[in-house]
Amino acid sequence: MAWVWALRGFLFGVVISLVVFLLAADSDAYHNSERTIADFIKAFPPFWTTIALPFLTAAAAYLMAWRMSEIIKAMKKALKEQETRSDSVLQFVESLSAGKLNVKINSDDKDDDLISSLVQLQRNLQQNQKEDLKRRDEEQQRTWVTNGVAQFGEILRRNNDNMQELSYNIIRYLVDYVNLIQAGFFLLHTGEDKGDNGKKFFELTAFVAYDRRKYADKTIEWGEGLVGRCAMEQKTIYMTELPPHYMTVTSGLGEGDPGAIILVPLKANDTVYGVVEMATLQPLLRHEIEFLEKTAESIAMTISTVRTNMQTAVLLQETQQQAAKMREQEEVLRQNLEEMRATQEENERKEIEMKGFITAIDHASISMEFATDGTILKVNDNFLNTFGYKAEEIADQNMSIFLFKEDRDTLDDLLNTINNGETFNGRVRRRSKRGEEVWLLSTYTPVRDSDGEILKVISLETNIADQVKLEREMQDSQKELDIRLQETRAEVEAKFKEVEAVKVRNEKTLDGMLDAIVTTNQEGTVEFFNEAAEKLWSYSREEVLGQNVSMLFAEGDIQNNDFIKAFVTPDMPKSIGERKEVPIKDKYGESVSVLVLLCEAEVNGEHSFTAFIQNVEVELF
Repeated sequence: MAWVWALRGFLFGVVISLVVFLLAADSDAYHNSERTIADFIKAFPPFWTTIALPFLTAAAAYLMAWRMSEIIKAMKKALKEQETRSDSVLQFVESLSAGKLNVKINSDDKDDDLISSLVQLQRNLQQNQKEDLKRRDEEQQRTWVTNGVAQFGEILRRNNDNMQELSYNIIRYLVDYVNLIQAGFFLLHTGEDKGDNGKKFFELTAFVAYDRRKYADKTIEWGEGLVGRCAMEQKTIYMTELPPHYMTVTSGLGEGDPGAIILVPLKANDTVYGVVEMATLQPLLRHEIEFLEKTAESIAMTISTVRTNMQTAVLLQETQQQAAKMREQEEVLRQNLEEMRATQEENERKEIEMKGFITAIDHASISMEFATDGTILKVNDNFLNTFGYKAEEIADQNMSIFLFKEDRDTLDDLLNTINNGETFNGRVRRRSKRGEEVWLLSTYTPVRDSDGEILKVISLETNIADQVKLEREMQDSQKELDIRLQETRAEVEAKFKEVEAVKVRNEKTLDGMLDAIVTTNQEGTVEFFNEAAEKLWSYSREEVLGQNVSMLFAEGDIQNNDFIKAFVTPDMPKSIGERKEVPIKDKYGESVSVLVLLCEAEVNGEHSFTAFIQNVEVELF
């Protein structure tokens, strides 16, 4: 290519040289010479340059052609490189668009802004992809945890009245869902229910290995081993490096150690109810540990609720038994009071008979006549027989001889009364010859002369010693009866106070329960309605107590639901001890789904039914 342009330059120089030669040849100087080349050169010395011009133009053209060829080569190379760069960028962009974020761009130019931008874009897309994958994994983990918790909540709602079956169903589900190889459920006992003076220990209530139920009788003291440590610290223990011979996994292929173990405390409201120990071949992921901790809290709350319901049922049964016992004691006391009243009536009847007897013996009374100073004038035989004297022994004696020393002051009062013309009627105590006490019902009547002066006094007396003795016995009996009545009254009042205190304490305990509690008699009348029930139905207890329990359910539900129909219908067999999910109707007509556990109590042939109600819509976790 350069030689072609050199030839063209040479020809161009030749043409220019010829033109110059022809122009110069037409000059006068050339025509006046001999017209030789020497003359021409002599006339025009620069012609040497013209002669060399073709060679110069050829050289110049060659150089220019070579330079242009080099420029064209450089441009072609640049265009090819640009095309290659464009193809690389296009393939890179297409790869990024197709989601292939790990490809590399074919370029050595690290300073290219476009390449740098694309590489930065690739990095951003890779980062976004990582974050998206991370979010997707986290979302899948959250979904896995959420679904597991929901399924687990359904398990907790079933068989929660049997702790053995509940614990087995719990760890069976955990083994299947988390892909465990072994799990054990250790329930904490305080020892009181085992008669061990409050000593705390763990009991292995359920054990599952490789999806099979195992049976083992094992207890662990409080604070002993990893189980005791987990409960004391109230924290999850996760270990991938196990102590030698801590746990051995046996299968058809042989024996080996698990890859990791985890112990999770069953804790709710800072109270530990047990520990779940689990083993797996592979280390657990963070979301799996989080799921196990959430389920452990739900298990603890369920155990707390079950124990509370069981204690409440026992407390209610004990209260009903105590109330029945109190009623029996009250009936015994009532019968005792009736017997005492009958005894008192009998004593009153005897007293009336005694008064009739006294009236009868008035006809055969004891008689004595004495002067106003008390000197004995005359006595009859009944008097002598009564006091054991002979007539001559008391002749001219003062009647003071018949008085005890401590009663002689009363004689002066008696004589003063008579001397004032008054008649004395009353009971007097006298002394016989042998010093015995003689009680007389006496009437002292003064006898006057025509002038109204008192001549003497006549006494008509009746021996009432037997009556006095009987009265004393009756008084003693009355005192004893009063004492017994006071003791009985105090005992009855104490029993009533005790019954009332137990009733108030139990009502307050039941009223403070989180579950709604409704108690009815065998006719279906509501007798107890706690605060939680008020919140659930929006009724106040004043609106419900004394009403039929059917007001708490919709009419259609009563007809269509066998459990509700049996509950509100008297003399119809009830579903006792079964936890059922049924709808209720609140004060505003809204239907609410609840879980109902019905208990029955019998006292003196009277049946009462207590329903423990839990709102299904309350979140468990």
